Amino acid sequence: MFNCKFCSKEFTTKSGKGVHEVQCSLNPDGRILQAGRVAWNKGLTKDSDDRVQLNADSIKNGKVGKSPTGCCAWSTERRSVAAKNQGFGGYRENAGRSKKFRVSDSYGREVVLQSTFELRCSEILNELNIKWVRPKALKYDGRNYFPDFYLPDFDVYLDPKNNYKAKLDFDKIEKVKEQNKVKVLILLEEHLTKDFITRVI
Repeated sequence: MFNCKFCSKEFTTKSGKGVHEVQCSLNPDGRILQAGRVAWNKGLTKDSDDRVQLNADSIKNGKVGKSPTGCCAWSTERRSVAAKNQGFGGYRENAGRSKKFRVSDSYGREVVLQSTFELRCSEILNELNIKWVRPKALKYDGRNYFPDFYLPDFDVYLDPKNNYKAKLDFDKIEKVKEQNKVKVLILLEEHLTKDFITRVI
């Protein structure tokens, strides 16, 4: 347990304690949350305020987390690398901002696909009558790796990825294959065809 240094309230995590201490009523330098505080952009539009237009443009151009003053802009790639380096991540069915696709696997169980690449792969497998499921995590270096598809009849894992993610995850996937003695195939966009999938599995 972790205790607040001001009021001694107990927390199960260090981060929970830290968040509380900043806002603790006994902290003389703390930040008091203001009930009913209005967001800075409430009622504003990109036509009436340049800051709203700036935020809209930054999101459109692949920037995330850009403040109205223009600082602290993180690209999607930088954020992904930072999360990887800090050990965050893991498969969460409804996580992230990407569009979700609810489909049924080959055994009638509903699963959530998290990209158009995954959706296309599932459609190709269904058209080829190749059975697939959403697999459980594979361990590597004490961490979890979540492939997107497992083909039980072929004992093969498939992971559709864009070029950036394929390069980023290359070393991790090599460790997964070596430590679990499994076959994992990375499918880039140009590989998402019936012909290619029938040849590689």
